[in-house]
Amino acid sequence: MSASSDEAATPAPWRVITLGIHGSASTWVFNVARELLVARFGAASVHPCHALRADDLRNLPAGPARHVVAKTHGWPTLPAFAAEWQARAIISVRDPRDAVLSVMQRFGEPFERSLQGIAQDCRAVLACAGAGFPALRYEDRFFEQPATVGAIAAYLRLPVEPSTAAAIFMTYSTDAVRRFAAGMGGLPPERLDGQGSFRFDRLTQITNTHIGDGRVGKWRDQLDPRQQALATTVLRPFLARFGYDAGGPPG
Repeated sequence: MSASSDEAATPAPWRVITLGIHGSASTWVFNVARELLVARFGAASVHPCHALRADDLRNLPAGPARHVVAKTHGWPTLPAFAAEWQARAIISVRDPRDAVLSVMQRFGEPFERSLQGIAQDCRAVLACAGAGFPALRYEDRFFEQPATVGAIAAYLRLPVEPSTAAAIFMTYSTDAVRRFAAGMGGLPPERLDGQGSFRFDRLTQITNTHIGDGRVGKWRDQLDPRQQALATTVLRPFLARFGYDAGGPPG
């Protein structure tokens, strides 16, 4: 058999990139996509990773893991790379003012730095939305709906048995992830990364600060009036694009 025939007989690798606003359940989306690929191809054939730029994915080490699922934030040129790399991408969104507050509470970041980071997230998500990538909206509580697993599988063109979809959903339920985060210290050392008291699991990308309170609209009573006004001004294009109230704090 010729080399060209071998190539023709080998299916193209699945390449999936999940991009979201911090705090928008983007880790949930990443893990559902990862588990769907594992269910279809086996864990040894799937390379999960975190990527911030094209070279992170172009230069992946050679090995048996042909299929890739990558989690990212703040990558404004992702649409061009996804087209080049023939990847499917999924985005997750949330009112970015709630996301700013989530970063402050979960990671201890000051307001200005949190706003700067979320603004970068928003620019990347706007670019991806403009390219037509499907968006999951945090306020719709997609991560609490078993049907979302099937919807993601359908978008990725991955068949999945109902029992497998149900098991994936239960593994990443809010309570299950909270328990996992609390017990992260029991993971094998090679799976753990981070600095100081902050830890995350290399495989699932779950941090020991998962999960916040999940409350919608908390920015209105936990950011001060100056912070509310500044965040609303800076994030206005994103608020308008995704239908969030851009009126700022009530007068």
